[in-house]
Amino acid sequence: MKTVKNLFILVAFAISITANAQKVALHSNGTIQHFNGANAFINAYNASVSGDTIYLPGGSFNPPVEFNKTLSIIGAGHYVDSSLVTGKTFISGNIVLKDSADNCLFEGVHITGTFSTANNEAVDYLTVKSSSIDGNIVFQGNLSNPSKNASFIRCVVRHCNLENAQNAYFANSIFSNSFINNSSGNLFENNIIMFSSYWDGYLFRYGVNNIIKNNVIKTVSTYLGNISNGNGNTYYNNLFTCSSSYPELGANPVVSGNYFGVNLDSIFVNQTGVIFDYSHNYHLKQPQVWIGTDNTKIGIYGGVFPYKEGAIPSNPHFQEENITPTATGGQLNVKIKAAAQDN
Repeated sequence: MKTVKNLFILVAFAISITANAQKVALHSNGTIQHFNGANAFINAYNASVSGDTIYLPGGSFNPPVEFNKTLSIIGAGHYVDSSLVTGKTFISGNIVLKDSADNCLFEGVHITGTFSTANNEAVDYLTVKSSSIDGNIVFQGNLSNPSKNASFIRCVVRHCNLENAQNAYFANSIFSNSFINNSSGNLFENNIIMFSSYWDGYLFRYGVNNIIKNNVIKTVSTYLGNISNGNGNTYYNNLFTCSSSYPELGANPVVSGNYFGVNLDSIFVNQTGVIFDYSHNYHLKQPQVWIGTDNTKIGIYGGVFPYKEGAIPSNPHFQEENITPTATGGQLNVKIKAAAQDN
């Protein structure tokens, strides 16, 4: 089944490349339909039904006003150096999910706007992988009808408001100068979380009963390190850079195996500040020293979902394309080199 699906992906992207156009491919019930132009994504969405997959090539695409179907949205990636053949995939605008968008997947896309759920509408089992989100991630509501089991894996994210999320999972992701508001009962594992702390601000604001483990938590602050003002959070095997040997972790924390007061310059191979940069190297200088609860290295290259260089999505990755400018004997020579990916 996976081989057949990957074949459809290859066909869809090959057509986009050889036609030299922004062609969006809708895979529905064993057939592929193509759409052109800046509104191609919208048109593909309108023609889709739950269970379909929409493939976005490199380029910039306007999104639908809202999502109320179960769809897989798969792009070509958001790193320039790993999407030279196809180009980066931009979704230019906001993503709004309604309660009928359970089990949606977004992968290999750069979202320029916010990523949110409608107010007090439960969107369950959402998955976002190998993507970058410029705007806030917002689960709107008051937990009267929470969204459950959302996963953000190998992503680059900014600010989060998780007031209506339960059992959300953030793994092997990079938080760029972030704050994380109103998180209750969620899991943060093997991330790099960067934050410009100040005297009255907290990284995990009003966070309650979260599990925070195997993360690199980098704060730039001359104060004590305001990590949380919440209650009952658990901190296992995290690295903290704040100058205090014991930062403020909120009321009644459970604390074990953490690395406190680590020098800012001793963590990464090549990284400065608290803003994500594609040119930085987020490998640890001493991976054998900073070990997580699972006996792998802390940070994004350890754990269950080690970060993939270039955040390459799981569809076959185009490494090379060579198309002759003129036809010979009525045939156009096309050479496309692609590599299979795992999840």
